[in-house]
Amino acid sequence: MKLNTLNRYLALPLAMTAISLGTAQALEVKASNSVLQGGSNSSVTWPAPASQPYRVYVRVPADSTATNALYRVYPNGLPATAGACSSTDATTPCFEIPLDTTQSPGEWVQLTLANDPATQWDFTQNPYVNGNVTVNASNLNSSEVLSTGSVLFDAPSIGQAYQGGILISLSKDGKHGLIAANQDLPGTYNFQAAKQAVKDSANYDAEGQKYSDWRLPTVAELNTIYQHQDLVKATASFYWTGVSSSKTLAWIQIFRYSSYPAYSGFQANDGYKTGALSVRPVRSF
Repeated sequence: MKLNTLNRYLALPLAMTAISLGTAQALEVKASNSVLQGGSNSSVTWPAPASQPYRVYVRVPADSTATNALYRVYPNGLPATAGACSSTDATTPCFEIPLDTTQSPGEWVQLTLANDPATQWDFTQNPYVNGNVTVNASNLNSSEVLSTGSVLFDAPSIGQAYQGGILISLSKDGKHGLIAANQDLPGTYNFQAAKQAVKDSANYDAEGQKYSDWRLPTVAELNTIYQHQDLVKATASFYWTGVSSSKTLAWIQIFRYSSYPAYSGFQANDGYKTGALSVRPVRSF
C-alpha cells in the first residue's frame, strides 16, 4: 500500500512529530538520513512512540537502490539472541517484511503481512521494553545501498476504515474497539433471521468478507451506531440489537430517519421478533 509523499525528508536526530494521515493522527519517528551499504551489518532502529497498537509505514528516500530491504517489527523489543527473528517467539516475536525500495522512491509504504492493509502490531514501550522497527543491510548485495527515512506509527481513530468496517468506538489505550460494518445488510429481517444473516459472508462487501466474527450489536453498541449514524450512513428507521427481552420480544432502536422523528434515538425492549427490521452488524477487538 502506497501513500503520497507527505513531506521532504529532513536529516534530524530521532524525534517524534504528530501529523495527519487520512482521518487518523499518526506519529512520525525521524532518524538520521542514513545510507546503509549492502553486505555490512549497519542498521537503523525506530522506537514505537507508546504502548498501543499501530499500523506502520516507512518512507523510502528516492536514492535507495535496495531491492530486498528486510524491515523487522519487534512489538515487544529485541530478542536476547542478536539477529533472531521469529513470529512465533512467545516473548519477543519478530515480523520480517521485505521491501523493494526501487519500486516506491520518495513514497510512504505500509508494512503489511500478506498484503493486508489492516495489519497492525500491539507495541510495548516502557522503561524495560522497547518495541521498535529495524532494518539491516547485511542481506543486501554489496553493490546496493539502503537509504532510510522516517517511519510512521499510525494509531486507530474513530471514523477510520478499520478491520473490515468503520471504527466507531475505541478504548483509551487503543487496544479495544467496536467496528460497524460498512453498510446495512440487504433488506430487512425478523429477529431470528437477522441472527443468521450476520453470519453469511455474502451479505458483506469485500472488506467485510475478510472477517467471520460479525454479530448483532448489544443495546449499548447499537446506540453507539446511532450516535455515529451519519458517519456509517445508517439511514434505515428501525434496527435490531441481538438482545432478547422475552421469548417473543427483543431490544430495538429507532433511528433519525424513521416516520417518528420525535422518537429518534429511542430504545425499546418490546420489539416483536416477528417484525422486519434493518441490521447493522458489528465486530470488536
